[in-house]
Amino acid sequence: MSPEKQAKIQRMLRQQGLKGWLLYGFQMLNPIAQRIAPLPDQAMLSRRWVYWIPARGEPAWLVHAIERGQFAEGRSRFVTYKSWRSFERGLLELTEGAGPIACEYSPDCGIPYVSWIDAGTADQLRRLGYELHASADLIQAIYAVWTPTQLQSHRQAVDICMAAKDAAFDAIRYHLQKGVAITEVDVQQLIMTYLRDHDLAPGHPPIVAVNEHCGDPHYTPTPERASTIQPGDIILIDLWGKRKQTGAVYADMTWMGYAGMRPPTRVQEVFDVVARARDVAFEWLDARIRSGEPVHGWEVDDVAREVIRQAGYGDAFIHRTGHSLDTDIHGAGVNIDNLETRDTRQIIPHIGFTIEPGIYLKSFGVRLEIDVYIHEGWAEITTLPLQHEFVRV
Repeated sequence: MSPEKQAKIQRMLRQQGLKGWLLYGFQMLNPIAQRIAPLPDQAMLSRRWVYWIPARGEPAWLVHAIERGQFAEGRSRFVTYKSWRSFERGLLELTEGAGPIACEYSPDCGIPYVSWIDAGTADQLRRLGYELHASADLIQAIYAVWTPTQLQSHRQAVDICMAAKDAAFDAIRYHLQKGVAITEVDVQQLIMTYLRDHDLAPGHPPIVAVNEHCGDPHYTPTPERASTIQPGDIILIDLWGKRKQTGAVYADMTWMGYAGMRPPTRVQEVFDVVARARDVAFEWLDARIRSGEPVHGWEVDDVAREVIRQAGYGDAFIHRTGHSLDTDIHGAGVNIDNLETRDTRQIIPHIGFTIEPGIYLKSFGVRLEIDVYIHEGWAEITTLPLQHEFVRV
């Protein structure tokens, strides 16, 4: 951990009146702890361990006696334990007594993305006198904030994803004009090839969906169920990727196409409602940030959702408005969510996330997804141009 990150964590701990941040790990239980604690490379840790970041002073470790040898000697303080009794004594020695601490805990599991302490360990900590507070804000500030280099990697990924999206719609257009069959899987594989050829790591394959498949937000085409794209079809393409470099940040976008000149009236109506929800949510967010007022993830979700509700499609918007973006496609920062969870985290400078309202009906669906980056005092849509009408193929 860099001195700058440590200083930032400790400053936040003092501001929150917390004694320190207890990063608890047991095998693969807590991915946040594994990311933040400076674990030895290729360490084989089969027992419980704790990395303690106090509000003041140097971080320290609690590790099992048989695993102490995997850690290099240095200025870090180590407390070791052998038995469950000495583990508890070691905790209290490590933290210099009990008190209010941050850990990967969320009251009532309100933000499950940061809730990695198991119930039994939470019981144990409380019995020892610790008062548990969520580390959600700390996680966001340390792990989800982008550096200038990461912002540049995101912009590069956006450019490649935009070009891949254009290539996909061009391929659909060409095949329809020539009367040659092309399926959802064909387009999906075309996008995957384009991204890889341009040095982007897509991770999970993109979503390519037509008609009723667009009404399934996480539809995944397979050779067995893929639809052949026909004239008159509604087409959804959701793609993402990041540069193949350490610390690169994802781009993520969804565009809609129509295989014809004029979409049906109801299809166009739904598209317009979704576009309006996207735009109203971003404009409200940007205005709040420019005014200097604090803004939270749940509030932006409410703004987008209200537009869709007033249009009569509230029950058809079945997911959160957006998710955090960082080195993971679903990142460690605030989500734009007051549906699946009530994300009370504040939107802070130098983080990114999506705004992606959608309406999902039995015969079709529409989702329009953009990426947003928060500067000091203003918000930027990084995935321009905005889509204001169907791509005609």
